[in-house]
Amino acid sequence: MKYPDHLNEAHIPTPIVPLHHFFTFPHKQHISLKRDDFTGMELSGNKVRKLGFLLKEALDKGAGRVITCGGVQSNHCRATAFYATKLGLKSTLVLRGEKPARSTGNYLLENILGVDIRFITAEEYKRVDAIMAEMAAEAPEKTYVIPEGGSNEVGAWGYIKAFEEIMSQKPDTDTIVVATGSGGTHSGLLLGKLLNGSDVNILSVNVCDNETFFQTKIDRIMKTFCQRYGYDLHWSPSDIHILDGFVGEGYALIGPREVDVIQRMAQSEGLIMDPVYGAKAMAGFEHHLKENTIPGNEVVFIHTGGIFGIFAFAEMF
Repeated sequence: MKYPDHLNEAHIPTPIVPLHHFFTFPHKQHISLKRDDFTGMELSGNKVRKLGFLLKEALDKGAGRVITCGGVQSNHCRATAFYATKLGLKSTLVLRGEKPARSTGNYLLENILGVDIRFITAEEYKRVDAIMAEMAAEAPEKTYVIPEGGSNEVGAWGYIKAFEEIMSQKPDTDTIVVATGSGGTHSGLLLGKLLNGSDVNILSVNVCDNETFFQTKIDRIMKTFCQRYGYDLHWSPSDIHILDGFVGEGYALIGPREVDVIQRMAQSEGLIMDPVYGAKAMAGFEHHLKENTIPGNEVVFIHTGGIFGIFAFAEMF
């Protein structure tokens, strides 16, 4: 695969390791974990793969500042701010919700970094793309806007590359499972599958919204990718497989189910799951594994990182 020019601050390839003890019920599959929480420290998690392509385009366009958005504990916002700083770029983060009374988790790290942070209401966030465009127009520097989660046709390249990485590490992979919160990771994996003529199953567990929303959004990202880069690929919405029903109390909100997953994973495997993405995705995956509805024998679950966010939920543990 010929990739566009991109940066590579991520520590890749990340390892694929077996899960030995977490699942205590009979199942036919061999389950492995793709440790994309190992992509770095300040840049940890899956977002860094997308940012390598997005920030290269920002530099190529002469940007002096980047603007992006997310929740108060957004892993993407934290990774963007640190990556931009490494490149000598300024950054503005548009965060959904009220300014926390106490700095913790990703928000604490952003404050240490000293980046420009703006808070908007949940209602305002419905038009966040327009708000970021207005901010970019008013900024004194040339400004590059990165969508929520880095999820667009440029960011998708990060997980096209990750798909090829997984298949080179574990060629017998039948199924890949991942969380989806903005659609970009699933889009990249599915594009990687199509571009490589693979028959690997791509499944994602949505951590917000619903199946129809993500089928529509992922389809749109993929169509824009093909239009921009000149690929003739074919799929239908039914090829976009979303394991719905595990949003729980809402985006970036966790309850007993997520706490249970995090605690059991720590106590059985000695690793930490992110509360916003990983725990919900693992809960959905575990449910379908029990129901014997996960296809294939060799399954790779992508740990998308986000350990810093857990500190914002300390009182639940």
